[in-house]
Amino acid sequence: MPLSEDVVQKIHRLMARYPQPRSALGPALHLVQREVGWISPEVEEEIAAIFHLTPAEVHAFVGFYTMYYKSPKGVYHLEMCTNVSCKLRGADEVAQRLFQTLGVKEWGETTPDGLFTVNETECLGSCGTGPVMMVRKRGQELPRYYEKLTPERVEQIVEELKAQVDEPLPVEPDPMGPAHFGGMEPKVLLARVNKPDSHRIDTYLADGGYEALRKALSMTPEEVIEEVKASGLRGRGGAGFPAGVKWSFVPKDVFPRYLVCNADESEPGTFKDRMLMEYDPHQVIEGIIIASYAIQAEKAFIYIRGEYGFPYARLTQAVQEAYEKGFLGENILGSGYSLDIIVHRGAGAYICGEETALLNSLEGRRGHPRLKPPFPAAVGVYGKPTIINNVETLSNVPHIIKHGAQWYRQFGTEKSPGFRLFGVSGEVRKPGLYELPHGVTLRELIYDYAGGTLDDRPIKAIIPGGLSMPMLTADKLDTPLDFESVQAAGSLLGSAGVIVICEGTSLIDVMERTIGFYREESCGKCTPCREGSAWLEKIIKRIKNGQGRKEDLDEIMRLSSFIEQQTFCPFGPASVWGIRSAITHFREELEAYIEQTNPSGEVPPVPVRPIYRPDVGEPAKERV
Repeated sequence: MPLSEDVVQKIHRLMARYPQPRSALGPALHLVQREVGWISPEVEEEIAAIFHLTPAEVHAFVGFYTMYYKSPKGVYHLEMCTNVSCKLRGADEVAQRLFQTLGVKEWGETTPDGLFTVNETECLGSCGTGPVMMVRKRGQELPRYYEKLTPERVEQIVEELKAQVDEPLPVEPDPMGPAHFGGMEPKVLLARVNKPDSHRIDTYLADGGYEALRKALSMTPEEVIEEVKASGLRGRGGAGFPAGVKWSFVPKDVFPRYLVCNADESEPGTFKDRMLMEYDPHQVIEGIIIASYAIQAEKAFIYIRGEYGFPYARLTQAVQEAYEKGFLGENILGSGYSLDIIVHRGAGAYICGEETALLNSLEGRRGHPRLKPPFPAAVGVYGKPTIINNVETLSNVPHIIKHGAQWYRQFGTEKSPGFRLFGVSGEVRKPGLYELPHGVTLRELIYDYAGGTLDDRPIKAIIPGGLSMPMLTADKLDTPLDFESVQAAGSLLGSAGVIVICEGTSLIDVMERTIGFYREESCGKCTPCREGSAWLEKIIKRIKNGQGRKEDLDEIMRLSSFIEQQTFCPFGPASVWGIRSAITHFREELEAYIEQTNPSGEVPPVPVRPIYRPDVGEPAKERV
């Protein structure tokens, strides 16, 4: 189907927004998919002509991202999260009921009436409100979330969708209630989330919003950087690098400069940024403006994961409100400083949380990580100096500027100052988001704030910083949650997404789903990661299915060591830390499972395959 003239004109308007038109490739494909249903080879050719690319380049881009359809889908595309946090809350049972209700037998199947296509998907940032299902409706731009699912509820949703097939699907999540919010009093980052219309600029201004921006504009950019450096604010995306120090790395006299807000929150167990964007987007925007002023950038990007439909809607509305009130655009508040913000949707790729992969994606390319150095602060998007900060990091900035660095340092520890949004998920009574100072212990977080464990079951393991971090055992419950203490305990604080696993839960199931996620999300750039994750998944599946050997545990450790040490970016080590720590801490339990399920030690025969004999110039017959 040829693209209509209206669609072509919309694509050209998208291209005009960016310093380099190719950056609009991803948004243009979202637009086209909404109009024609899927990205066919013919559509790829038309898009290639508009962007002056080859069809192969567009095809490679489409193939990399999971949210672009390579074949037609039903009217409703139901994507069920089965990742670890949702799995621990009953996602498998919900998925089974979904299959029964629709009469399908496997993922990827479309119902005979063409209404529903069902797929398994990866973490949707609903870890505190899981299990979750994302629904995309043909002809609509943004998806809708259905959260806190039960088997009974999923039947109701299917019937509701059937009855409303001719009506638009709301963008707002299904009103089953947000995550629990709690923590210290008074709160700072979460202070406004329960107020009516907390996402609107009028309520933000009434609560003192944009006062920090006025103060920052009365300071020099260097003074703003020094204040943030003095606060000790560390990045909340995972690495914990000091934000002010990163800002100071921008080379002098090199322009233009850019700021990128990393809102590609895809780490399983992590959902803090989503909550900030949904409930207090102007807090994020004010932080972006101040940071952009500090580094003297006149264009900023918010790279938000494509699955985050409601946060995207809230952010775009908030950006427009900020323009209307004079906080964005030309000559902000009469200061002579100007800034534009573009909200840019991703399209489903966990690797784009890695900062250089994000930059490639923003430029309209596959999300492969770049070699560092040079670091983005020197050579970033479009080859220019670029600062990349996480949503939560930037949300701290207005409060630091407003109240001062010493105020901020009264929270937390000397080396990990400030407060943190801890996302608690898994087998606890009150999964949710808790704002607490660095240094609170795991025990306090889980028992005093998250209500303890389901059915008062003993804790088996805790993942303290998102699924990629090594597990801790129950004897580490008194570990303070700051960067240094968690590392000393044998893990990393990461994104502060705390996943609780209780006694009675199968570690083999957790390991299988963990490595399955990383196998699925590998960008494919490095052979050890691309091939090794699939090997590991096969071994773990074989153990789960009762065909394992104790030697397999050593083989997993051996294979994972190559992935940990010989990959291009941090994705490789992160993909195996979880399963390695499970074997390290729970080898006896895993060996007992193997003995119980495969007492004879028998394994399936390795398939025969030909081998090449260079000495005779022909293949041998076969070998096992």
